[in-house]
Amino acid sequence: MNKYRILLAATLGCTLALPVLAAPSPEAEKASAELKAALRQHHEALNKQDIKALMALYADDPSVAVMGTGPGEFWKGKAAVEDTYKHFFETFKAGSLSHECPDVSGGEDGNGAWLMASCNMKDTTPDGKESREFGLNVSAVLKKDKAGWRFQAMHFSNLSGDEGPPPEDEAPAAAPVAPAAPTAPAPKK
Repeated sequence: MNKYRILLAATLGCTLALPVLAAPSPEAEKASAELKAALRQHHEALNKQDIKALMALYADDPSVAVMGTGPGEFWKGKAAVEDTYKHFFETFKAGSLSHECPDVSGGEDGNGAWLMASCNMKDTTPDGKESREFGLNVSAVLKKDKAGWRFQAMHFSNLSGDEGPPPEDEAPAAAPVAPAAPTAPAPKK
């Protein structure tokens, strides 16, 4: 599975947390309309492949970062994050991203917010000929500044093997390492 496509989906993960903010739970009740708007804006900009709108949603901070699953999948600073998004755009057809997140959690406290989601992702190849589905776990940290909620850090992960982890009561003492998914080269810095 193309790591860039997965990282693209990870960025979607922030928007995937929208259900956590809409779900009737104590964490969801704390989420503000502004935080929900930032997540919605992220999803819309990503679907449109609008790099300017996406980057406006990240904190103006040199430590802004996006992290993937494997070695080398760590992009720090707005320039690196922007370059990574540009690579994401090459891996899917604009307007084809969708998601369902049955497991979500999140909340906010003052000027900080966090969210986590385990999601089922769908997109279409750039030529529009093939639909794809894959699982993705996503987490993000946002901070509130004068302009509103901004992403500070985002992390995604997905299992590289064909099967998920065994149920807790069936977990082996030492689980074998799953074979690595094909890796795309990291964006040039």
